[in-house]
Amino acid sequence: MALFSPKASYLGVDLGTSTAKIVELSERKNAIELVTYAEANMGNLLMNPVAGEQDAIDKTIALLQQMMEKSGSTAKNVIAALPGGLVFSTVLMLPNIPEAEMEKAVRFAARDVVPADIDEMVIGWSRVGSQAHMQTDRKEKSPETESKQTAAPVPVEPTKVNMDQQIPVFVTAAPKDIVNRYIAVFQRLNMTLLALEVETFPLVRSLLTNPPTSTLLVDIGAHATTFHIIDKGIPRVSQTIEVGGFTEGDIEKQKIEFGILPQQDPAIRTALEATLAHQAEKAKELLAAYEQKEKHRIEKSVLIGGGANLKGLPEYWGKAVGLQAIIGNPWKDVAYPKQLEETLKAIGPRYGVSVGLALRGFAQQ
Repeated sequence: MALFSPKASYLGVDLGTSTAKIVELSERKNAIELVTYAEANMGNLLMNPVAGEQDAIDKTIALLQQMMEKSGSTAKNVIAALPGGLVFSTVLMLPNIPEAEMEKAVRFAARDVVPADIDEMVIGWSRVGSQAHMQTDRKEKSPETESKQTAAPVPVEPTKVNMDQQIPVFVTAAPKDIVNRYIAVFQRLNMTLLALEVETFPLVRSLLTNPPTSTLLVDIGAHATTFHIIDKGIPRVSQTIEVGGFTEGDIEKQKIEFGILPQQDPAIRTALEATLAHQAEKAKELLAAYEQKEKHRIEKSVLIGGGANLKGLPEYWGKAVGLQAIIGNPWKDVAYPKQLEETLKAIGPRYGVSVGLALRGFAQQ
């Protein structure tokens, strides 16, 4: 059930590899408030529709309808995340040219770096320092062209032109067929898809301070861990390793209860620490390469994802990687009833993307 009936609200939709999450936020009395949220155990069928595209779209629609009905969500404006593993992103150094010319320059330069046929990709871009994302084209479409709807680049504020100056431009490229499946889902739900974002950006929005420090985001999922280096608020590097926090049966129960605290069974703690040591080593390698190139240090790490609640993890990670480590709290800028505090704290590390997506709505009002 929704916590209250909002006048205007935004729904963040995060279709993850193993679970789907939605968060509805609304602005009342100059505060952004939590309306409702929900989570369901189903992976993202739109990524790889093994039973066919229409089956994937139909099942995704049915899932979202069920989640919205059970949670009481009534939002019609939605922002959704594209899985990072399917989106190529990079920073290109390009001349500081007008926006209309930059569009052509980005597409031309992207042909040399995007590891796919550029004509089969949706390209999004923005100058580093502005809000980078991929935004859907919301113009009215005829029935003949509606199914071909794709994403369009982000409009940014006019920038002074200096042809001799090279500036960093963040470029993203996503497969058109996947983007079109997302668009089809929300069209069928009669919802307005305001934007599709690469999942890194909503994480920055919901988890980092303003002004942001240079941070390593560590997203520990069930079967994989993704490292995001966020430098002064700008996503610069992402890397995924196929090592997550999944365990089975009695070990999972023990893990939840004792984590890697001294009370844990020694054999279980040794096994958990072996996995953590591998994750930490990969993080240190990534940090060393980035810091050597950029000539300055990353200041802290933020732990998120389902594996972030492991008891004793921040202390272990801080020592192993050599960075202050904290558990991410995506609700830090959101108002909610006091009685939900413990629940939201527990689930918070899993909701960074969906909260950040919903927050995006207020940034573009």
